[in-house]
Amino acid sequence: MSTRILHCSTSFENYNICIDQKIAGFSNRGPQPNDVIYLAVKDGKKTVCGARFKLDELTDLKPWPDGQKYIHALTVKDIEYCQPFDISILSQTGGPFWGVKYMQASKPISDKLACELLNKTFNINKTESFIPFKVKVDSSNFDAPFEKSPTITRDSIKIQAILAEIGERMKYKIWLPKNDRSRVLEVWQPKKSNSVLLDLPLNYDVDTLKTIENIDVLWIKGHSIVRAFEVEHTTSIYSGILRMADLMALQPNLNIKAHIVAPVERYDKVMKELSRPVFKHTLAPSCSFITYNSVEELSKERRLEYMSDDVLNELSEYADNLVS
Repeated sequence: MSTRILHCSTSFENYNICIDQKIAGFSNRGPQPNDVIYLAVKDGKKTVCGARFKLDELTDLKPWPDGQKYIHALTVKDIEYCQPFDISILSQTGGPFWGVKYMQASKPISDKLACELLNKTFNINKTESFIPFKVKVDSSNFDAPFEKSPTITRDSIKIQAILAEIGERMKYKIWLPKNDRSRVLEVWQPKKSNSVLLDLPLNYDVDTLKTIENIDVLWIKGHSIVRAFEVEHTTSIYSGILRMADLMALQPNLNIKAHIVAPVERYDKVMKELSRPVFKHTLAPSCSFITYNSVEELSKERRLEYMSDDVLNELSEYADNLVS
């Protein structure tokens, strides 16, 4: 029996459905019957938990609007409720990257102190009945159902902006694609006027430069790329990975650490793509997965100016580390 956190991202609807329908869905097959699950959702800037339960039997039912992305669903039993509490309390045991350590991909929490802290806080806030979140409906979309993409785009632009800010604080120059640059700079205001490069200071052939200049965020030191980031959301995961693979193929001796940054729900999809035979031995060893939440948590670190970019290694997951 394991203890896990099921994070519904920002979907109050999915959170409420889990309790109403007594079903939990996961993007991987790790969770098993009798595992204890703390149900969480992002409310504003906080991630809160208001229910816990045990997993019961496998089911084919997936009642959520985006149910197709959950490959593993189980009914739930022994449901308990509490006044929603901020689970960032786990930073007390897991440090600044507690989200990666305890929450990413609903991994089992092996830290006994973290499990005890969750249990104690839940019991203190325990209630007799479920406290649902009010689902927010944007009426402006009723007459224009295809106008949702700008909101989604803003999420990925925000992450690009956060990555740029982190890089600047670590004393790197920042490259942003020309098509995204103005939108990112609406979100992030560089501290120095020369932090954002207008031209790449790299001596590569035309094909290589065309590939590089379209990568979402680059951290550059002198004439070298230190880190490269592709930020994914609704676009095909494959497109970002392919761009990284093209870069490695064009410059096989290039020593760049590459990252696919995406919502935690896309973990399995990214790993599946990186594990393809065409990428497995070329791209996968140097390209990792980092979640949106991990980037946001890192940006809150007050000592970034004094830290090495190696801190990203703690947030990264590699496909070649997975057991086949």
